[in-house]
Amino acid sequence: MFRAPVLALVVLLTALTVAAPAQAKRTVPRGFFGVVADGPLTDGEVSLAPELAKMRRSGVETVRVVFDWAHAQPYASFADVPVADAARFTDVGGVPTDFSFADRFVAAAARQGITVLPVVIRAPAWAVDGPPSYGTPPRDASAYAAFARALAARYGPRGTFWATQKHDRPIRAWQIWNEPNLGTYWNQQPSWAGGYAALLRAAAAAIRAEDRRATIVTAGLTNGSASTAWKALSLLYAAGGKGAFDAVALHPYTAHISGVLKTVRNAREVMRRHHDVKPVMLTEVSWSSSDGDSPDRFATWDTTERGQARKLTTALRTLARQRKRLRIAQVDWYTWLSPHARRAQWSDYAGLSRLARGKLVRKPALTAFSQVALAAEGRARR
Repeated sequence: MFRAPVLALVVLLTALTVAAPAQAKRTVPRGFFGVVADGPLTDGEVSLAPELAKMRRSGVETVRVVFDWAHAQPYASFADVPVADAARFTDVGGVPTDFSFADRFVAAAARQGITVLPVVIRAPAWAVDGPPSYGTPPRDASAYAAFARALAARYGPRGTFWATQKHDRPIRAWQIWNEPNLGTYWNQQPSWAGGYAALLRAAAAAIRAEDRRATIVTAGLTNGSASTAWKALSLLYAAGGKGAFDAVALHPYTAHISGVLKTVRNAREVMRRHHDVKPVMLTEVSWSSSDGDSPDRFATWDTTERGQARKLTTALRTLARQRKRLRIAQVDWYTWLSPHARRAQWSDYAGLSRLARGKLVRKPALTAFSQVALAAEGRARR
């Protein structure tokens, strides 16, 4: 009695199976495409959770964010902490530590299945080697290393943080500082390499004590006015940095994609000369879209918003094609969300989205990023 309908169902299911398109093939490893999170996204001006959900839907698999040492450990001891603030601090080797920002960000990213790459930077006033400023390095590398170890113990594969979470995504890669070959981030110039190499070695040992398989990433070495990224890498080797890191981070700011590739190739040559072939992570790649509005003298790569989208498309597709040949492990666009900008520095126009008088504006670059990333990840665009 039911034979005919069953046969019809089988025929229908067979037809649907034949007609269904094959799943697209992933052509890049998980986490290859990422973005930087800063500005309005991390200062509370916009809600974090919806933006991370938008990232996931747009193909973002890694998010690079600052874990600010000065914010987390502003006091050297509990004796210095105002009574009204004491409750927000955890004792880490006698140093009061506020994990609230990192906890919130890591948990929100884990809920979306996004991997976090922390940049651990900025010495607190009690730990600096000179007058306090964003670019003053720590007086003693061991204090920075102790903080880095505490982070790995909390958010690494055996991290205490995950016991309280429904979703876990342990942090396995740690970036040690940012752009030390620029005075903005390391004010002891031009002799930055020795101090930074010592910091890198101390932090690497501390993190590996908690997670021996952790990936230690150099600070992003950038093409600055006084140094190229590859020259900075050569100086780092000369200062004894070899063996302390597992991946080289580059910030190849340049007018054209050809300059990005040149930066990676030259850094590769430096590694070969030191018999130290490591993966490269482009932890900042960007072109801003001020269309001439920025008076910044570094805004030599400015374009329009549509021009930015075209440059992004060319860059990400080229880097994905070249990733095996050049051993590129990750590409992070700077940045996800820009503030409202008028006659501002170039970086305030670099976002895939922007704020305009408090409202979120999705730029053509976000559509371009999503198209490239989702296609390479074998996912359909939403």
